[in-house]
Amino acid sequence: MSYIPKYILKRMLPKDCIKAVDDGVEITFLNVISPIAIEEIPDNPLDYIEFIVDGKAIPDDVVKNVKISMDDEVATIDNLKQYIGRTIPVGGKLIINLPLADVSAGEEHEFDITLKTDNPFNIKVKRKIQ
Repeated sequence: MSYIPKYILKRMLPKDCIKAVDDGVEITFLNVISPIAIEEIPDNPLDYIEFIVDGKAIPDDVVKNVKISMDDEVATIDNLKQYIGRTIPVGGKLIINLPLADVSAGEEHEFDITLKTDNPFNIKVKRKIQ
Protein backbone atom coordinates (compact mmCIF):
# COMPACT_ATOMS: atom_id res chain seq x y z
CA MET A 1 0.00 0.00 0.00
CA SER A 2 1.37 3.42 -0.93
CA TYR A 3 2.15 5.66 2.02
CA ILE A 4 1.87 9.44 1.98
CA PRO A 5 3.68 11.29 4.79
CA LYS A 6 1.41 13.38 7.03
CA TYR A 7 3.05 16.68 6.08
CA ILE A 8 2.20 16.05 2.40
CA LEU A 9 -1.29 14.76 3.23
CA LYS A 10 -2.01 18.00 5.12
CA ARG A 11 -1.09 20.01 2.02
CA MET A 12 -2.93 17.66 -0.33
CA LEU A 13 -6.11 17.74 1.78
CA PRO A 14 -6.12 20.99 3.80
CA LYS A 15 -8.59 21.53 6.63
CA ASP A 16 -11.16 23.11 4.30
CA CYS A 17 -10.96 20.41 1.59
CA ILE A 18 -14.39 18.88 2.34
CA LYS A 19 -17.46 21.01 1.74
CA ALA A 20 -21.16 20.29 2.11
CA VAL A 21 -23.01 20.58 -1.21
CA ASP A 22 -26.66 20.01 -2.15
CA ASP A 23 -26.26 16.31 -2.85
CA GLY A 24 -23.52 15.33 -0.38
CA VAL A 25 -19.90 16.41 0.04
CA GLU A 26 -17.24 17.75 -2.28
CA ILE A 27 -13.69 16.57 -1.57
CA THR A 28 -10.92 18.62 -3.18
CA PHE A 29 -7.50 17.03 -3.63
CA LEU A 30 -4.59 19.34 -4.45
CA ASN A 31 -1.67 17.70 -6.26
CA VAL A 32 1.41 18.78 -4.30
CA ILE A 33 3.85 16.01 -5.22
CA SER A 34 4.56 15.74 -8.96
CA PRO A 35 2.56 15.60 -12.20
CA ILE A 36 0.22 12.59 -12.22
CA ALA A 37 -0.28 10.98 -15.62
CA ILE A 38 -3.55 9.11 -16.07
CA GLU A 39 -2.46 6.24 -18.28
CA GLU A 40 -5.30 3.78 -17.81
CA ILE A 41 -8.66 3.34 -16.13
CA PRO A 42 -10.19 -0.11 -15.64
CA ASP A 43 -13.36 -1.16 -17.43
CA ASN A 44 -15.26 -1.41 -14.15
CA PRO A 45 -13.93 1.29 -11.79
CA LEU A 46 -16.35 0.21 -9.03
CA ASP A 47 -14.20 -2.90 -8.58
CA TYR A 48 -11.15 -0.72 -7.89
CA ILE A 49 -12.35 2.11 -5.68
CA GLU A 50 -13.64 2.06 -2.13
CA PHE A 51 -15.05 4.91 -0.06
CA ILE A 52 -15.42 4.48 3.71
CA VAL A 53 -16.93 7.21 5.90
CA ASP A 54 -16.67 6.87 9.68
CA GLY A 55 -15.75 3.19 9.31
CA LYS A 56 -18.74 2.32 7.10
CA ALA A 57 -18.22 1.33 3.47
CA ILE A 58 -20.28 3.36 1.01
CA PRO A 59 -22.34 0.92 -1.12
CA ASP A 60 -21.70 0.63 -4.86
CA ASP A 61 -25.16 2.01 -5.70
CA VAL A 62 -24.08 5.29 -4.04
CA VAL A 63 -20.49 5.24 -5.38
CA LYS A 64 -21.91 4.76 -8.88
CA ASN A 65 -23.26 8.33 -8.61
CA VAL A 66 -19.90 9.90 -7.70
CA LYS A 67 -18.82 12.77 -9.94
CA ILE A 68 -15.16 13.57 -10.50
CA SER A 69 -14.06 16.97 -11.80
CA MET A 70 -10.75 17.98 -13.28
CA ASP A 71 -10.15 21.29 -15.08
CA ASP A 72 -13.90 22.09 -14.98
CA GLU A 73 -14.65 18.83 -16.82
CA VAL A 74 -17.00 16.48 -14.95
CA ALA A 75 -17.03 12.69 -15.27
CA THR A 76 -19.07 9.95 -13.65
CA ILE A 77 -17.83 6.50 -12.73
CA ASP A 78 -19.24 5.27 -16.06
CA ASN A 79 -17.24 7.68 -18.22
CA LEU A 80 -13.95 8.10 -16.33
CA LYS A 81 -12.03 6.88 -19.37
CA GLN A 82 -12.34 10.39 -20.79
CA TYR A 83 -9.42 11.31 -18.50
CA ILE A 84 -6.99 8.78 -20.04
CA GLY A 85 -3.99 10.61 -21.44
CA ARG A 86 -4.47 13.61 -19.18
CA THR A 87 -2.03 14.81 -16.53
CA ILE A 88 -2.86 16.43 -13.21
CA PRO A 89 -0.13 19.07 -12.85
CA VAL A 90 1.44 20.12 -9.57
CA GLY A 91 -1.09 22.58 -8.16
CA GLY A 92 -3.89 20.91 -10.13
CA LYS A 93 -7.09 19.91 -8.39
CA LEU A 94 -9.20 16.77 -8.53
CA ILE A 95 -12.67 17.22 -7.03
CA ILE A 96 -14.80 14.27 -5.96
CA ASN A 97 -18.51 14.85 -5.36
CA LEU A 98 -19.68 12.03 -3.08
CA PRO A 99 -23.47 11.79 -2.66
CA LEU A 100 -24.02 11.38 1.09
CA ALA A 101 -27.31 12.17 2.78
CA ASP A 102 -26.23 11.81 6.40
CA VAL A 103 -23.46 14.42 6.75
CA SER A 104 -23.71 18.17 7.30
CA ALA A 105 -21.49 21.24 7.49
CA GLY A 106 -19.87 21.65 10.89
CA GLU A 107 -19.63 17.91 11.56
CA GLU A 108 -16.31 16.06 11.71
CA HIS A 109 -16.04 12.80 9.78
CA GLU A 110 -13.29 10.37 8.82
CA PHE A 111 -12.97 9.74 5.08
CA ASP A 112 -11.04 6.74 3.80
CA ILE A 113 -10.54 6.36 0.04
CA THR A 114 -8.72 3.37 -1.45
CA LEU A 115 -7.73 2.71 -5.05
CA LYS A 116 -7.31 -1.06 -5.26
CA THR A 117 -4.66 -1.43 -7.97
CA ASP A 118 -1.51 -3.56 -8.24
CA ASN A 119 0.06 -1.00 -5.90
CA PRO A 120 -2.92 0.00 -3.69
CA PHE A 121 -3.25 3.66 -2.75
CA ASN A 122 -5.09 4.79 0.38
CA ILE A 123 -5.88 8.21 1.80
CA LYS A 124 -7.50 8.52 5.21
CA VAL A 125 -8.31 11.89 6.78
CA LYS A 126 -10.52 13.25 9.51
CA ARG A 127 -11.92 16.64 8.59
CA LYS A 128 -14.64 19.05 9.65
CA ILE A 129 -17.09 19.57 6.81
CA GLN A 130 -17.20 23.21 5.72
